[in-house]
Amino acid sequence: MLLIDIGNSRIKAAEWRAGQLVGWPTLLSREQPDFSPWNDCAAERAVERVIVSCVGADAALESLRRFAFRTWGTTLELVRPRRMFAGFETAYREPQKLGVDRWLAALAAWREEEEAVCVVDLGTALTVDVVTRSGQHLGGLIAPGLELMRHSLTRGTAHLSSTGIGQVTGFADNTQDAISLGCISAVVGVLLSTRRRLAAEMSDAEIRWVLTGGGAEVIAPHLDWPCRYDPELVLRGLMCFAGEQ
Repeated sequence: MLLIDIGNSRIKAAEWRAGQLVGWPTLLSREQPDFSPWNDCAAERAVERVIVSCVGADAALESLRRFAFRTWGTTLELVRPRRMFAGFETAYREPQKLGVDRWLAALAAWREEEEAVCVVDLGTALTVDVVTRSGQHLGGLIAPGLELMRHSLTRGTAHLSSTGIGQVTGFADNTQDAISLGCISAVVGVLLSTRRRLAAEMSDAEIRWVLTGGGAEVIAPHLDWPCRYDPELVLRGLMCFAGEQ
């Protein structure tokens, strides 16, 4: 069984072998979906099922369909959010409009922690999702991610330039670091606000925080409360989904 996560920026894959997740080494770009770097791994595997999480539908998904059929003769099993699934229930008004990556990450974190969870995905977008101990997905929030903030500043202003987000000590004394510090501070502010809200609205619950996404390692040092980092959370959600089918 092959599990594939097509995110906003990257495509990653992992095999499910005897209940264990074994990641494929090569991450692919969604903007230029060329699956040939997976040829060597694919040639050595007899894949019977290909289970896919895809944010939106575009050329990447169609290219993957052709690759899977050409390589293993398989069709894709595309996962969609459900209102209720194996004890997990979302309060989203229209579950079909909940991002499948958010749904899967929340499902996986709740299953693994066995407590109330706050799931933070620091990808292209910053998303936060809250699940109670009993499996009620209460919803969450969406904000720009670190790189999206950085790009909006450099593209929307005349004299600001930046090549990436880096860690900054103290106040910034140059534009590159000032943009990094501003973006990091904005994300941390959102998470601090979320933590205060959870303390007020779920004061009787033990809440575990789980971070995922490419920006998690940048943000984690700025959070002064325990958080678990799991870069494969969406893939683990696919594994949970597949195990119930």
